[in-house]
Parts: sequence; C-alpha cells; structure tokens
Amino acid sequence: MPDFLQNYFDGLTESVFSTLKTPDAYLNKIALTAIIIVIGILLYMLLKKIVTRNESDFKRRIRTRKFLKNTMSTLTLLSVLFIWVQAINVLILIALLSGVFIAFMVRGLTTNITAYFVIRYRKYFEIGHRIEINNIIGDVIDITPINVKMLEVRGGLSSDSNTGRIIKLPNSIIFDESIEVLGIANKFVWHELKYVLSFDSDWEAAEKIMTEAGELYFEETVLPQLKETNGHLPADPAALRPVFSVDTNDAGIVLIVRYLVDYIQGTSVKTYLQRKILPQLITHPKIEFAIAEVKLFRG
Repeated sequence: MPDFLQNYFDGLTESVFSTLKTPDAYLNKIALTAIIIVIGILLYMLLKKIVTRNESDFKRRIRTRKFLKNTMSTLTLLSVLFIWVQAINVLILIALLSGVFIAFMVRGLTTNITAYFVIRYRKYFEIGHRIEINNIIGDVIDITPINVKMLEVRGGLSSDSNTGRIIKLPNSIIFDESIEVLGIANKFVWHELKYVLSFDSDWEAAEKIMTEAGELYFEETVLPQLKETNGHLPADPAALRPVFSVDTNDAGIVLIVRYLVDYIQGTSVKTYLQRKILPQLITHPKIEFAIAEVKLFRG
C-alpha cells in the first residue's frame, strides 16, 4: 500500500478510537446513528407506499422501488459516516471507493475488449457459427466489443431448433470456459436414429430399410453438399457414409443408424429420415417395436 494511503488510514483509525475513548461523544454518536437509521427506514417505507399507490405498471414499480432502496441506503450510510468520521475523511473515503469501483469496471471492460480482438483475429468463431458454452447452445448473430449475442438453440426443446431467445455472454468468457464450435473446419456433425424392436422381430429386414434410407440421403444430399462446400470429395468418402449398428437391452433389439448432417439442418434431416423409415417398419409383417410393460400397483 502507498505511504500516503497508509498514513491516511492510520489517522482515520486514530480518529475513530479517540471518539470511542470519549464516553459522551461516543453515546451521542450512537444516538444520532440510530435516529438517522430509523428516519431512513421510515422515509423509505413512506416513499415505497406512495410508489405502490400511484404506479400501476408492475415492472416500473419494481424498478422505482429498487432505485429508492439503493438511494436511501446510500444516503443513510453517508450520513452515518459524517457522524463518526470528519467530513474531509468522508469525502476521501468516497473518492477511494469510487476509484476502486471505476478500476474494477475498467478492468472488466478491458478484458472484454481484449477478448473481442482475440475472437476476431484468432478466428475463435464467427457470425453464423453454432457454439456451446456452459451447456448453452446457440447460433452467433453478433459480436460486439463487449459481448457475444447468440440465438439460443434447443434450450429444453427436443429438436435442434431456435427458441427465439437471444443470449448475451461477455467476451471474456472465452478465457474462463471451454467452447465447442461448429462450422469452422466444416459444417457436418454426426447424428443418429435409434429404434428398439421386439426380440422376435426380423431385425435384418429393419437393417436393410434403415441402411437404404441412410444411403439414399447420403447420395442425394450429403455428397452434393460436400462438393459444394469443399470443392472436392475427401480422400475416403466411404468413411462419411451412414453407419449401422445393432445391440440389445432389456427391452429388445436396439438398431442405430448414424449419419452425417449439416448442423443447421439437423431437425429437418431427422424428420426426413423418419418419414422414409417409419412407414416401412410399421407395415412390415415381421417387424414389431418393443413395448415396455407398465404395471400399476395399488398398495
């Protein structure tokens, strides 16, 4: 701590202790402090009642109450300080506290601006990319020197659809949290469809239906998008084709088809594949979906 601040606080401490050593002055200041606190509380309650009676808008009423509470608390605190400390010391304390507050705000602002340039010039992400931070998923719609604005995706919905809510996150979050970004190297991610069939179903027939639908989608949609995006196919396009897997659990036979999809089209592609696969599975005479039995017991 600088010498002038150390000397100031030493003098302030001595002033307070000298007051405590004088019983009459000590008791008088306690009485004045109590009176000021009571007056502050009563005045706040009166103003609060006036606002409640005359302001019909709920949001505006809440904001006004909060403003009154903060104002009365600040005035009461300053009045108490003037009682216990010399006026010049009160002004110095206010200046010091204001300086600390401004330094804190400037530090946060500086960090956000620094993060802004990191995002821009290190290509962390760009407008249009889908990112996930702290389990919050959204499409970036704006990057300002202070914050990142995202159009929320999913947010409790069962599909990868926009909720309509806009989320603002401070730029400095990139220094504190891990970020998953889609749409930088490529726009494709893996999704999957899962069906559970009864044990006596013809799962091989179901495999054929699911595989054909996945292959058709790959040929008609994924390959043209890859050519358009990259200008050429990857060295091993077979690695990008749909993948079929089979497993079992207590309910039945689990069939899964994994497929590549543009992350923006995840919900629409899933619906497209469901419409291709479900009618064939439902109408097939040797395929039945597993149905878990639900039993109600009465005590």
